[in-house]
Amino acid sequence: MDEILRYIWLHGTERAASEILVYSILIVVAVGSIIKSRLFVLRDIDAIVAAGVVAIIVNVLLLLSAILPYSPLLGVTGTLYPSPWLTGLCQSLCLEVIFISLVFGLVSGSLSSLRDVLSLFTYGISRWPWVIILALILSLFVNDR
Repeated sequence: MDEILRYIWLHGTERAASEILVYSILIVVAVGSIIKSRLFVLRDIDAIVAAGVVAIIVNVLLLLSAILPYSPLLGVTGTLYPSPWLTGLCQSLCLEVIFISLVFGLVSGSLSSLRDVLSLFTYGISRWPWVIILALILSLFVNDR
């Protein structure tokens, strides 16, 4: 028991700050931004068009960063697997969803002030804190290094 406590006190923050925690925070923020911006309430055509244009531009840039030869996001051998592009795909998609939700909310008027924009980023965290706490506890016991 002494060794367990000593290990947790010495390495607790190293183990807690893991990919599991970061991915869960990004996914919770992305889902919360979709709900807060009311992206599923497709009534405003201008906002749908603006979000669609942004989605197309971001996806084209994301695909070009993987397709072009000698891209810095390709692997050392020039292949897609393993590569930084494939490793960072989840983060890229979550950030894309957050950005598209932000554009949709601003154009549709559901985000009318700076306070609304800031609450877009924290809505998922305040609504589902148990997911982050569960990921924190799970990251203490799962060795991802």
